[in-house]
Parts: sequence; C-alpha cells; structure tokens
Amino acid sequence: MFLLCGCATLEQTYAPDTLPQLIKQEPLPPWPFRTMGDEVTLDIKIRIGSDGSVKEVSFITPTSSKEWNTLALEKIRTWEFSPAIVNGRSIPLWIRQTIHLRFEEASYLRLAEIVCPDEQTADSVYALLGAGAPFDSLASVFSTSSSRTRGGFLGDVDLRTLPLFVRRELQKVRTDQFTSPIFLGRNYVIYKCLPASSHTRPVS
Repeated sequence: MFLLCGCATLEQTYAPDTLPQLIKQEPLPPWPFRTMGDEVTLDIKIRIGSDGSVKEVSFITPTSSKEWNTLALEKIRTWEFSPAIVNGRSIPLWIRQTIHLRFEEASYLRLAEIVCPDEQTADSVYALLGAGAPFDSLASVFSTSSSRTRGGFLGDVDLRTLPLFVRRELQKVRTDQFTSPIFLGRNYVIYKCLPASSHTRPVS
C-alpha cells in the first residue's frame, strides 16, 4: 500500500517559518475492506516532535476495523518528518494530515545517497560527480548520513517509503546515473541508482 500525503493543516493558531515535511514513511498494513476504486482517503492528527519524530498520532475518523487502526497507527509512529522551524529553532507541532492510500505492489530499487547539509555543498558535489568523481568517495567525504561509512550505499529500498516527489526524480534516472540534488527535509540528497548485481558497495 503506497501513501500520498495531502495538505497538512496546523492545529496551532500561529504558523511556523517552515512546516514539517514527510521524509520517510512505512507502508500501512493490507487494507481489510473491499474498495471500488484504487485510492482511499483518511485523515489523521499527528504531533511531530522537535526532532521530526512522531510523538502522538490518532485517526480523526477511524475505520470500522479496530485491528487495522491499531496496526496502522503503529506504522505511522515510525514515520520521519523534518521538524517545524520558528526563528531558526526546531519546535514540536500538531498537524492534521490527509493521507491517500493507493494500492500498489512493493517496488525496490538499489540506491546510494549523498546527504548534504546545504545547497552550496550539494551543488559542489553534483558538479564533481558530473566531472567523473567516484560517487562512493564523495559520499565518504561530504555526506552527513551514517551511510557515508558504506560509500553512501543504502541497499534495496522500498520506493513506497519515499515521498512521491523523490520517487518522481528517481524515475528520471537510469542505472548507474544519479539525480540532481533533491531538497528533503532540511538537507539536500543526491541519489544514485545501482545495478541489481551490486553487492556491498556502490559502483563508482
């Protein structure tokens, strides 16, 4: 089950400088009902902590399956967001979020990443990649992610866990190619699509 997140509505009377952005999601449990279409819409209420983790979550209008509701909420608690920002400081925030459930089979892609803390660094790394510099070497030097110790290697990633706009960017590149920098949360990420035969480290 693939999730598309719609517009978020603030529960507070004030608006932060930067709203939370969904960075990583876990697919929800199999849908227990028959449906006439290929998409279902649900509304949830989430409290996102100052670290971007989900602190509390509940359905505004739960389904009639208590078991599915419980399992779904457990999955949503593992989601990761970028935090809300006010005056340069991360703050906790309540939001109402509409999610659209689209029924798709799991789809995996072998990926590597370079996570850069700002646009200038990402543009410099992207230029070096374009000039032929090895992806894994640049990841080891510039990436702020824990994957840097593996040359940026992520392994086989379930694309349903990535935001839709990231999936769209990945659709534009072929094996052994890399994306342009993608603004994700508070960082800029460059992904490389690896061949399925890769083993433990990305191909330079």
